[in-house]
Amino acid sequence: MDQQKRMLIAIGLSFALTLAFSQFVWKPKAEADAARLAALDAGTAEVALALDGGAAGAAPVLAAAGGDGDGGAAVAVAPPAVPVQPEAPLRSIDVTRDSMKLEFTSEGASLTDAVLTGTREREQQRLTIPEGYKKLFGGKFPPPPQMDLAQPPPTGPGQLAISIAGATPLDARLRYQVTEEKPGRIVFQGLQGPWQVTKTFSWEPKGYELAMDVEVKNVGTQPAGGELAVHAVRGIDPAHEDAPSMFGGIGNQATVVCRHEDKLQRKAPKDEEPKEEHAGAIHFVGIDQQYFLTALWAGDGPVTGRCVNYASTTERRAELFMPLTVQPGQSFSKSIHVFMGPKAFDLLTQVGKEPGTSPTPNAPVLYSPELEKTVDFGWWAVICKALIVFLRFFHVLVGNWGVAIILLTVGVKIVLLPLTHRAMVSAEAMKKLQPKMEVIKKKYPDDRDRQNQEMMKLYQEAKVNPLGGCLPLLLQLPIWAALFTTLRTSYELYGEPFVGVWSDLTFKDPTYLLPLALGITMIITQRLQPQMMDKSQAMMMTWVMPIFFTAIMMNYPAGLALYIFTNNLLSILQQWLLRKYLARTGQAAPPKGKDDKKDDRDAKKVNAT
Repeated sequence: MDQQKRMLIAIGLSFALTLAFSQFVWKPKAEADAARLAALDAGTAEVALALDGGAAGAAPVLAAAGGDGDGGAAVAVAPPAVPVQPEAPLRSIDVTRDSMKLEFTSEGASLTDAVLTGTREREQQRLTIPEGYKKLFGGKFPPPPQMDLAQPPPTGPGQLAISIAGATPLDARLRYQVTEEKPGRIVFQGLQGPWQVTKTFSWEPKGYELAMDVEVKNVGTQPAGGELAVHAVRGIDPAHEDAPSMFGGIGNQATVVCRHEDKLQRKAPKDEEPKEEHAGAIHFVGIDQQYFLTALWAGDGPVTGRCVNYASTTERRAELFMPLTVQPGQSFSKSIHVFMGPKAFDLLTQVGKEPGTSPTPNAPVLYSPELEKTVDFGWWAVICKALIVFLRFFHVLVGNWGVAIILLTVGVKIVLLPLTHRAMVSAEAMKKLQPKMEVIKKKYPDDRDRQNQEMMKLYQEAKVNPLGGCLPLLLQLPIWAALFTTLRTSYELYGEPFVGVWSDLTFKDPTYLLPLALGITMIITQRLQPQMMDKSQAMMMTWVMPIFFTAIMMNYPAGLALYIFTNNLLSILQQWLLRKYLARTGQAAPPKGKDDKKDDRDAKKVNAT
């Protein structure tokens, strides 16, 4: 008993140290590292943009050295100078739609704000432990800010800016004139070198889409070309972004996406090279932040070109490049469609497929980019989609997603009831075999193979399965994993409350009460099970595993903790009712029956010898 007490104390101290380390050492260190990386990003931004070539679009031109054209060595020279154009005034234009507020700027004819206005279209509220308990006892906190999908980056192009990379570049920060401004439509026009650019933005009052029609005209006397780039950009504050981790939860990190050929390429900010590119048929590019998406695609189908994904600690940039060659007096036109909104699966599947979803008024729907592919359920896609169907059904009945999760737990428990009942009956039957198993262990203390042989013979004679109790748990594990993936991915559950302090089922419980209750009920569940293992294994299953599982669950979504806690309560109730039933029908193992006394005498004889 002293050894067990020391082990429990050691486990408790380890758990406390782990929690303290994650809260007061690891997290501040991660924030400090993010701040240092942010400073490095800011300090090297100009160099990065110069190397990138996608923002300013400038590329060196090779010319032969030696002014006589004598075929000397090739050297890099700057592109020929372009005529200086008078700079247009800097203007900002505010637009209010039913779903968002937009702010356009004449610098780059781009967006500086795209603020979603829906009730749940906010940044995630991240309460500390003291704030969580304050809210538990009635404290009030202001709601988090609305989600802005066009936060300006520290440097480089703005959201929905365009540029041309090549010998005759077009700057992404070119100042444009506003030539037309009316409800549902804004026209920008700019001139740089041989390029006369017209960008027409149009949208419907409702919805999350808009169209950007780009016309590039060569007003020079020579053919001009390069690569036309369209930029999806967001500035990031590292202090308000967390990467997903085992002990850190699902995080809220934005990734850069490109659907290249039939693959969805993702780029997250890491220590390695921040930029990657893919060439071929590009369906769409965008920025994916957990439950929200910005996506750009060509309205007439996949573009044969390349995409560049750039992810640093302070910026996310997805760029679509397409080849461009324009003869003098000719024009190149491309309609770019834009989606900026929540990743509601049903909403994304409608984009480009249903009448009326085109952002251009009275324009036909030409192409569906299949934005629903950004909702990544991974291996658990089939189970996740089934869970969402049942959760929606229960939510329609009760109007609360937390109660819907509880009803889902009850439903799953009912479906698995025959298996769990059989497993519990088998476990209770094995309980009768414990004295005989002890005799076998003492009779062959140093021969583990012989012990296993005798025990298997004992199981066969009693017609019980020693692994039957594991089957219900094995069936529950995929459901737990699928529910976790659903909470991490599905916008339907984002920002949805249960009761009181649990105001967002996709975020961790700031009070840690649900994970602690989960751990306690898991310990009770294990102690109710007949112990078929030795003391060290029983200690591991009864104490160590529940404590370890609780530590993991502390930063996981509250909705998952609610499901497992409810499942544990139902298992405890089921075990208690089963024991009452077996005792009433005389099937329960008596405390000390004749067989037990005989086995005790046999054990004493073995000990005496």
